[in-house]
Amino acid sequence: MHNHTFDEKDWPFDCAINTCAVTTKFVYDKSKPIVQVTHYEDDEWQFMCNTTDNPDDGMVVCMGCIFQKFPEIAELAKLPLGFDAYREDVSQPWDIEKLEE
Repeated sequence: MHNHTFDEKDWPFDCAINTCAVTTKFVYDKSKPIVQVTHYEDDEWQFMCNTTDNPDDGMVVCMGCIFQKFPEIAELAKLPLGFDAYREDVSQPWDIEKLEE
């Protein structure tokens, strides 16, 4: 177990703070922005840069850690199960679509 620096009352997601999420090492080290957020039907979350499909670049982190590094993701906290949010770059608004079945 580890701690976060934000106040738990500021937690915007419906899942537990320590819920696992998938991202890339490029997102986590902030060398690439988050341009796609997926909330799968099984309540899994992904925060991706879409610059790699190499499994070695992926990593599992806790939702609290990704929120602490990127508090702006709070705007997608209510993204419904089975939906995807994407954008070309951080200056663009999010487009939201239902995932294809």
